[in-house]
Amino acid sequence: MIQVFSSRKNKPKQYGFVDLGASPKNNEISYPTVEFSTSPNGIDWTSCYDVDNLSGVYCYSSPNVPVAKRSDKTKKIGFQDGSRLVSTSYDSRELKFKLIYHGVDETDAMLKFEATQRFLVSREAYWITFADWLGRMYYGTATIGEPEFSVNDWTCEVTFTDLMGLSRSIGTSLSPVEDEWGVNNNVPNNGEYPPYTFKENKFSVYNLSDVYIDPERRGHQLRITLRGSSNGSFQIKNLTTGDFIQRPKAFNGTWVLDGVNPTLNNDGDQLNITGTHGGVITLSLGKNDFQIDNFSGKVSFDFPFWRLS
Repeated sequence: MIQVFSSRKNKPKQYGFVDLGASPKNNEISYPTVEFSTSPNGIDWTSCYDVDNLSGVYCYSSPNVPVAKRSDKTKKIGFQDGSRLVSTSYDSRELKFKLIYHGVDETDAMLKFEATQRFLVSREAYWITFADWLGRMYYGTATIGEPEFSVNDWTCEVTFTDLMGLSRSIGTSLSPVEDEWGVNNNVPNNGEYPPYTFKENKFSVYNLSDVYIDPERRGHQLRITLRGSSNGSFQIKNLTTGDFIQRPKAFNGTWVLDGVNPTLNNDGDQLNITGTHGGVITLSLGKNDFQIDNFSGKVSFDFPFWRLS
C-alpha cells in the first residue's frame, strides 16, 4: 500500500463543543482543514502535516471538483452543413486552494510563508493530492498569490495548474485498495473490485477510467504481462475493440507489452510480432472481453485509471 498521507495520530482537526472553561487540544483549531500531499513520482509522498517548517499552516479551502476542459479538432467537409469531429483532447486547467497561518509575530509569519513557497513552488512538475478527494492525484506546477497579511497572520491562494487535464488514480489496477483507486471509481454495480490477473484464456478486463486507454496515441500506461509458454501461433485479442497481437514463434518465459514496447525475457521482441498498428492493445470504457489463443500460463493487466474530475 502506498503511504500517501501522514501517519500521525494527532492530525490537526476542527474542534467541536468544548466544556465551559476548558480549552481545545493542541491539534484542534477553529476551522476545517484539509490535508494535502505532494510527490515527484506518484509513489513517494510528503504530507504537509509532516513538514516541520509548515507547522500551523493549514489548507482551509480545498479545490472544487475540477471541470474537464475538452478541446475539439473539427473539419469542414465540402458543402456539408456544420463540421465533423476529428479528435478531442483535454486541456490543462487550474485547481485553486487557500492556506492560512496564525503567527506569533511578524518574523514568524514571514518565515512560514517562505517555507510554504518552498514546499509548493518548483521548476519541475509534481503530483498533488487532497484528503477530501481520495485516490486522485494531479500533475502540474503551483504558483502562490500575494499573501494577505493581518498583523501576524496571513492567508493566500494557491493556483495549481493541472497539466494533464485529467486526474489519475494513485494506485493501479494491480493495487486494489480503495483509497488508492479513488472515490466514485466506476466499480461495476455488484460493488466488487474486478480482477486484473487471469489464468483462463477467455476473460474480461474492466477499464474503470472515464476515458479510453490508448498507449499509442494518448500515451497512457498499460502493461500486459504473460508468464508461461506458447507452442506457436500465439494471439491475444481484445474482442471489444478488435485490437490484437500475434506471435508466430513459440516462446517460454515472460512476455511483456509495456505500452507499445514488447519484450520476451527482457529482450526486445518487436520484430517477432504483428498486430493492430504494429502491435498495440487499447481498452474501451468499461468491460473489455479478451481471448488468448495457444498460450498456457498467467496474464495480468497493470494500468492506472484516468478520470475527468
